[in-house]
This record gives sequence, structure tokens and C-alpha cells, in this order.
Amino acid sequence: MSQHNTLIYQPDEQPTHAASFFHGFQRVMGIMAAMAATASIIAAAGGQSESYLSWVLFAALIVCGLGCVLQTFRFWRFGSGYSLNVVTGSAFIAISISALTAGGPAMLSTLIVSSALFQFCFIARLSLLRRLITPVVAGTVLMLLAATIISVVFSRLSDIPEAAPAFSAPVLAVMTLSVLLGLRLFAPAKWQQWGPIAAIVSGCGVAVPLGLYDFAKVAEAAWVGIPVFEWAGFDLSFNASFWALLPGFVIVFLATTINSISDTVMIQQVAWRQPRATDFRVVQGAHNLVSLANLVSAMLGTLPNQLAAANSARVILTGVAARRAGIYGGLVLIAVAFSPKAIALVLATPRPVLVALMVFMLSLLFVEGMRTVFRDGLDGRKAAVVGVSLWIGIGFQSQVILPDLLTGTVGTLLSNGMTTGATCVILLTLLMEWASRNRGRLNVAMNVDSLPSIDAFLRQFGDRAGWNAPSVERLRSAGEETLSSMVQGEDSGNRLIVNARRDGGAIELEFVATQEGANLEDRLAYLSDQPEIEGEEEISFRLLRHYASSVRHRKYHDVDIVTVQVVAD
Repeated sequence: MSQHNTLIYQPDEQPTHAASFFHGFQRVMGIMAAMAATASIIAAAGGQSESYLSWVLFAALIVCGLGCVLQTFRFWRFGSGYSLNVVTGSAFIAISISALTAGGPAMLSTLIVSSALFQFCFIARLSLLRRLITPVVAGTVLMLLAATIISVVFSRLSDIPEAAPAFSAPVLAVMTLSVLLGLRLFAPAKWQQWGPIAAIVSGCGVAVPLGLYDFAKVAEAAWVGIPVFEWAGFDLSFNASFWALLPGFVIVFLATTINSISDTVMIQQVAWRQPRATDFRVVQGAHNLVSLANLVSAMLGTLPNQLAAANSARVILTGVAARRAGIYGGLVLIAVAFSPKAIALVLATPRPVLVALMVFMLSLLFVEGMRTVFRDGLDGRKAAVVGVSLWIGIGFQSQVILPDLLTGTVGTLLSNGMTTGATCVILLTLLMEWASRNRGRLNVAMNVDSLPSIDAFLRQFGDRAGWNAPSVERLRSAGEETLSSMVQGEDSGNRLIVNARRDGGAIELEFVATQEGANLEDRLAYLSDQPEIEGEEEISFRLLRHYASSVRHRKYHDVDIVTVQVVAD
């Protein structure tokens, strides 16, 4: 894929400390302004004081900074091992305002804890939802994110002082976008990595003579400061307001989680020069850490967090996926939390500059969503699911679908295009799964002695599907080589579940087991470059690649799932 050609630093490579600092700084520069704007909107609309806003922003920067640093590591079931930004999510603005209005900060903290516990459970059982978190769902959610947010982003383009010339907003936006496009289209990869910071500096440089950069607020702010702690505790009354707000919090947490799952899958593809198989333990670890960050946020009385929406887009844009850059980015957030002057410096960046940067990144993210959908193959059914879900989400986001009938709480929830679009694609995917009735299931021991049972099961399933003898033989051979590739050594005592289902002119086999080992997809890709075969295990891998049209290996914390597709002759 083309995005690998511009990759400069993989996660395991280390830029110099100076380069890592600048990369980390430009990664978090935009999100600092977004976090400050989100906190300001929630505090003002929720009827909270200036001191509450100061504390919320301070605590949010600390929690998100620590989250960014810890995401670069993997410890037990927490962390991703990738450079992922943890941010205060703008998706939570509406429900956070509702919580503050209904019960104040204490109610908000209680709802965040409840939703974070739901998020823990959802991620822990992610393997059970593998039929839902498909490339079609993931890619559609990525496209929905870009398509539904873009109108909100454009609406901030004219957010400039009233005294400023009318032409200043488009001038700043065009200048910023020109720098980004110019570097992207014409500069070598080593210069593209500095695109965001070069664009912001250029935009601010043009803003100074136009009087759009507020030096006064920067000069007035103190260098170092810590706001007064105003934690209100937890509201444990669990009254009617809590139960009325809880479903909305759960839905938004679910929507943002599905979206960030898509992005966490994508970053594993774009962060390496050679494509790798997706490791869902990385996905689980990343979101477990976000859930932990939300629990800490609730205890500190600040706002809910999520993984940033465009981590993969930032890697594509800059070509930098190094963990060291993520560590520096997190440290910058923590340092800024203790410096009101640094916060003022970021907030002084004119809004049209940040809008142009966001538009460019969302454009890349939308295209990556398309790539994700097409990567798994797009037949007529999947095309209908993607198209209908995308336009329903955009329609509700634009409030052009039944605007007069959808009012109150239901209207508030459905007006979020991400929620409605994601719900639609999930329901349609479930409908496709339900309609696929032609399937079978076998539960056996995880060892080579189970081969006769698996062979008989596959032979009967192939006969029921109406396959000819050579096709059934190919199916049986694929099952045998998959088992040989998965079994390591002696009987481990684990169980193996074999699911088979017919999908058009192919049969999809799913081997579900609890076991450790190398990812079969990566092994098959590696063997394609090897001139010789060494040992029985290598032979099994090569035979499996010969018999199967595709092999996917998904590793979770609780199970391994190998999906093999065999096409009839």
C-alpha cells in the first residue's frame, strides 16, 4: 500500500530526542486546543464556575498525558505498544452537559465510572463480537467519523474576532492547507513528517500581521500554576436522572469505542513498512488503558476520555509511528498542565489554522476507511450495508431525516450521526449473519488426534454444500493443514471449536482455540519470500497457503481465532 512508502519511523525505531520532542509536540498541539475548547463548552453550558473549568482542564491534561505515555508500553492487559493519543472526547459534550445540569460534577463522575466498567466488559469479550467488528464495520465507522465531524469542523472556520477582516479566515485556511498539500504532493518523505507543525507555524505567521494572534493573553498568563482542587465526590443516590442518562453514556462510549477499535486496527497496518496481521490483543490493551484512564478521570472529577479519532491518519500524514514520539507527546501534555502560559500559547492559535489541519487529516481518514472496506472484498450485500449506513448517519447528523418528529432525548441521541450510522451498520451486519443459515459446528480436543473428527465434519459439510469431489478434498486438506499449523507439541488440554459456514461460492472455516504462538498470517507472508522449506511446520504453512484462498489469524487475550476461506474448484 502507498502509505507504507512514506513511513519514516516504525514503532520500534528511535528518532533523536530532539526530533522525538518535535514530533510529540506536533502530535498533541492540535488536541490541546481541542481539549481546552471541549472543556470550556461543557463547563459553560453545564453552569459550572471558572475554577471548575481550570481544574477540569488541568486534570484532563494530566490524565491524557499519562495515557499517551503508557500507551507506548504493554503491561499485562493494558497498553498497546503504539503511539496513541488519549484525549478528552468531543463526542461526550452533549451527555456531559446533561449530567452536569441534572446532578453536577458528582453525577458526571458516577456516570463515567459506570460507563468505564461497561467498556471494560465490552473489551474483555471482544472475541465474541468478532462477527460485528469486521473490516466492513470498521471501515464504515471510520468514514462516518470523518463525514459526520467535517460539518462541525467547517462551522468553526469563521471563528475569528469581529474586528478582523472578512477575508482573514479563508486566507489562513488556504495558507495552512497549501503548506500541507505542497509537502504531501511534492516534498520527499523526510520533509513530510514536519507537515503539521510547518502548517501551523505558517498559518500563525500570516495571522500576526492580520491581528489574529492574541499576544496579550499569552503575556498575562502565569508561567507555572496549579488550580484549586474542587472534587465533588460521587453521587450514589442512583436516582431517576442517573438511570435516564446512563443509556446515553453507554451508547456514546460504545460508539467511540467501535470507532477507536477501527483506528487501532488501522494503525497496525500503517505503522510498519511490511504489512502485519492485526493483533487484537493490541486493540484490547489500548482500550483497557482508556477505561482505566476514565476511572482515574472520574476520581479526579474531570471529563471522559477516548482514543484520539485520527491516530492512524497522523501516522500517514507525518510518517512517524515511533513510540518515543508518543512518550514525548504525553510529557508535553503533562508539562502544559502546570503552565497556564503554555495553555494560552496553544489557545492563541487562530481557529481557521486548526480547521484546515483537521480537514486535511479527516480527508486522509475517510480514504483509509474506504481502504479498510475494500480490503476484505466488497460484494453487493456489503456495498448495500456500507452505503445505507453511511448516508443514514450523514442524514441524521445533518438533521434532515424527520427533524420535526425526533425530539427530546431520542432526538438528541439520533442527531449524532456516528451513533445512528454505527448502529445501522451493526444491525445490518447482524442481519446478514442471521441470514447465513448454512453453517456447522464441531467441538474437539486441541490435538492431532482430533484430525479424523475434523476431516469427517468437513467432508459432510462440503457434501451438504453440493461441492464436487476435488473441492471437498481441498476443503479437507485446508482443515488438516490448519490444525497442523496451530497445534504445538503435545496435547495441551485446550479445546478447539471448528465453525463452518457457506459464503457464496466459498466455505469459511473458523478455528477457535486457546493457545499461544506466532501469528499464522505473518508466518505465511514471511514464507512467501523464502526459497527453501525447512521442517514439517514450514511444509504445513505452505500447503495451507496453497489450499486456502485467504487466511486470517486474530489473537485476543482469551482465544486465538484462525479463519480460513476455501473456494470451490
